Amino acid sequence: MKILFISSGFLGVYPYLEESIIKAFQSLNHSILTIPPTYSDVSINKVKDFQPDVALSFVGYKTDERLLDSLKEKGIALCVWLTEDPYYIDRSVLLLDKYHYVFTIDKGAYEYYKNSNTTNNLYYLPLGTDTSLYYPEDSDQHVLFDICLVGYPYPNRIDLIQQILKHTSFTVLLVGPNWQRYFPKKIDQLKILPHWLKPDMVRKIYSHSKIILNPHRPFHFPKNQNSLSVESKSINNRTFDIAACQGFQLVENKPDLRHQFDLSQEIVAYNNNEEFLHLLDQYIHDSDLRNRYSQNARNRVLKSHTFVHRVKYIIEQVTGTIS
Repeated sequence: MKILFISSGFLGVYPYLEESIIKAFQSLNHSILTIPPTYSDVSINKVKDFQPDVALSFVGYKTDERLLDSLKEKGIALCVWLTEDPYYIDRSVLLLDKYHYVFTIDKGAYEYYKNSNTTNNLYYLPLGTDTSLYYPEDSDQHVLFDICLVGYPYPNRIDLIQQILKHTSFTVLLVGPNWQRYFPKKIDQLKILPHWLKPDMVRKIYSHSKIILNPHRPFHFPKNQNSLSVESKSINNRTFDIAACQGFQLVENKPDLRHQFDLSQEIVAYNNNEEFLHLLDQYIHDSDLRNRYSQNARNRVLKSHTFVHRVKYIIEQVTGTIS
């Protein structure tokens, strides 16, 4: 099948996600052409020469309507993968009627769309992971940090770190912009890398940490564009990346987590700060148990949660076949 992939137009992690998706399509022997989300004669001519069967717009917020109209005129099936739900759902809802097939990464957003009867071809599809980027490092590498957290300092994450610093002596590594704003003073047990890191560096950090924290972005964060107050019910793609690296993570419990992992032997979730501190103390001292969970989690990812699994699902829905 010929796939037209319309990139998001965003920087940071998005080009890596897009490259992983492209590789996944290619691994399944699909031909793929990538174009930017802007409308241009160059892109239209490329599409004309390529003659795709399906177009997949990633994120979709920057995709020019003129480009979509041109593709519709050619009879091409239009798909969008909404990766910012429900945090920017105010923007997502404006796109639903522009595509034949809508895929959203969040179960809460999916349920909202379903209840609104906005589209018939609507599917819940979380992002996956790329095991060529996220994999276990050499086992002889030593641990540098007890705990790490990679990501933006949302209020719930700041609170979690404050609890750790207040109640434990564990060493903590924070990675991402703006963390120094909330922890400006030097703290012996705390180290901050105040910038975004590429996947290969993130992989190394995961491999050098006993426990990786994964609290999720709050759906009611003031900078969100979620005036509908749609609750996020799904795990983020970092959950799959950490598991692919065979890292042990403490993840915030989300309604859909148990459908992606076995909570009794693949991943450990917490429901509040008190439970988090208890689990942190329990698992940080038990390397055998951490290794058992992390190995099981990686096996689950390899079986069910790579980008190859995701793009295969997209093709199955569009063609109505199961390969």
